[in-house]
Amino acid sequence: MTDYTLYISPEYNPHSLARDWGFFVREKNPKIQAILTPHGNLGALRQVLFEHAKACVATSRNQKNPATIRLGNKPAKVSTDTVSDDPEQLYREVGLDTLSLALLADVPIHRPLHLTHNNLVGHWRWLRQVWRLCSTVPLLTAEPMASEVQFDVIEEVWQGRNNTAIALLRSSFQQLISSTGAPQPNDYQTFLANLTVFCPFIGTELLWRQGMVTASKDKGMIE
Repeated sequence: MTDYTLYISPEYNPHSLARDWGFFVREKNPKIQAILTPHGNLGALRQVLFEHAKACVATSRNQKNPATIRLGNKPAKVSTDTVSDDPEQLYREVGLDTLSLALLADVPIHRPLHLTHNNLVGHWRWLRQVWRLCSTVPLLTAEPMASEVQFDVIEEVWQGRNNTAIALLRSSFQQLISSTGAPQPNDYQTFLANLTVFCPFIGTELLWRQGMVTASKDKGMIE
């Protein structure tokens, strides 16, 4: 798998979102950029993404000292078969959001992970489904409220159960799909807050469309 065009569709292009929000995400998450280097380590990237998720949920509830999670001294190993084990190459092929889900959605952070092509495709397709629905949602309220991550998601992240936190994220999306008419502002904004914890590019874009991110788009990839 070397052609990143596999992960582009007419509806959803993760690379265009990276160009729009690259500087914004880089400023908020400098450790992610630092780990995306040639011949890097997927286990280390996975750890950094999890630390980012912890920081997001702490900020959501204004908690400066979230519960301590015992993860051991070294990141759990991430193995691959038909896909590259180079974080920078995978980032350029599939985008950060898909890669983040692939590294965090299947098992808790302290357990080893085996990453496959099917994992990446499955998470990209789910994000494409999210984009198809959410990119068409109109501005729901003239005075957007501060978005907060769902309490259950916060608890799961604090306990090191990133996989169940993402399962809750997917469940909340299914509820949006099942609802008739425009989604309720509170439910939709909570879903976007949950999404941004793990998928900063698509989450930031959708929050911006609802007036919940005031920063302007600064063109520039994470390099």
